[in-house]
Order: sequence, then C-alpha cells, then structure tokens
Amino acid sequence: MAGKKKQNKEIIALACTECKRRNYTTTKNRKLQEKIELMKYCKWDKKHTLHKETKVK
Repeated sequence: MAGKKKQNKEIIALACTECKRRNYTTTKNRKLQEKIELMKYCKWDKKHTLHKETKVK
C-alpha cells in the first residue's frame, strides 16, 4: 500500500476589500510567504474588486 505524502497546499479564503465578505476559496503553496491579491468579481458589489488572502475559519 502506498504511503500518504504530506500535501504542500494550504486552503485559503479570498475576501473582498470593499464589502469584507469572503467570496472565494482556493489553495496556495505553503512555501510561498507573500499574501495573494487578485482582482475577482464580487456579487454583492456587482463589479470586479481586489480580493486579499485570509484564513479559512
């Protein structure tokens, strides 16, 4: 039986900078130290806004 290998992926949430809601979840490499910032669509603001990385609760 093959042994399980520890994953280098971390689950993170992306929160909108305008409405502060967590709209998206994604994974990122654990070795990356910088925070992810992406332009994503916010369905509450109905426009593309900057989303920053936050922890998943």
